[in-house]
Amino acid sequence: MAISNRWHVMRRIKRGLLSALLCVMFANEAVRADTSPVIISDEDLTLTEGEFRYIYQTAAPQIRSQMESNSISRYEVIATAIANKRILKNLQAAGESDPELYLALQLELLGTARKFDEKRFQADLVLPNLEELAQERYRISKQEIAERPEYRSVSHILLLCSDGCDQDAKRAELQSIRERLDDGESFSDLALATSQDPGSRQRGGRLSRSISLEDENVDQTFRQTAFSLEKVGDISGIVQSRFGFHVMRLDGIEPARVYTFEEVKEPLVAEIEKRFREDAYRDYLLSQGPSDALVIDGDAIDAILGPLPEAPLP
Repeated sequence: MAISNRWHVMRRIKRGLLSALLCVMFANEAVRADTSPVIISDEDLTLTEGEFRYIYQTAAPQIRSQMESNSISRYEVIATAIANKRILKNLQAAGESDPELYLALQLELLGTARKFDEKRFQADLVLPNLEELAQERYRISKQEIAERPEYRSVSHILLLCSDGCDQDAKRAELQSIRERLDDGESFSDLALATSQDPGSRQRGGRLSRSISLEDENVDQTFRQTAFSLEKVGDISGIVQSRFGFHVMRLDGIEPARVYTFEEVKEPLVAEIEKRFREDAYRDYLLSQGPSDALVIDGDAIDAILGPLPEAPLP
């Protein structure tokens, strides 16, 4: 292998070293019981056939493809695995004389073991019939899950008026724009030319999304005016909100409706599965907690944390 290629590979290895370390450490644990032959060695470090096969099978598809077709990629994976083993060995050796390093390493391993265990638990978890549970949830909570209120799409022309502005002048200015609308000028053209709402102006005054009467993210006066207009194309009078003065046009009405179960089944099943998995793993964790044989040295705990404050007298 050319020196330049080797140097390039080693630089890439170093960048990916920490992210791959714990994964390979657990791969080592997974195959420790395997008696497959050693196929790679470097001084006192080895990789067995089982270890290498595990690394290959659990790699990302792109990495597997590169390993299958590219000698440099094969070397990179082997070099990373050997480097990770050497790092683990060095950390374990250093921990023998450095209690703080030893404890820090053990806590990191325990945290990773917890994540690894949850993946194993979820992979083995047997799910109930989630569609039946979703149907029952739909039946009981249809109002919450499936009822969609009426939505309206609206365009507006806004003249900003914050504290201290001349409200009469702003209202008069907008009234003249309103009269131009009555004379047949295009609402979109006037919005583009006069509106001071930078978001909607470039769309001819059209809001980026529809609103409902209960939409708390929209000014209440604005909502109420939008829902007071009777038919598509109607234009409001001058309306004052906390932002300033508006003229509004009703562009569309999406009637209230109730979604069928089939329309909400997919997200509903996903939500139920997520909750089921969370609850199942929480129950599993509780089952792994202390047993009746638990013994706690209270004096030692107090020496570290300090004694608990005395309870107040009743």
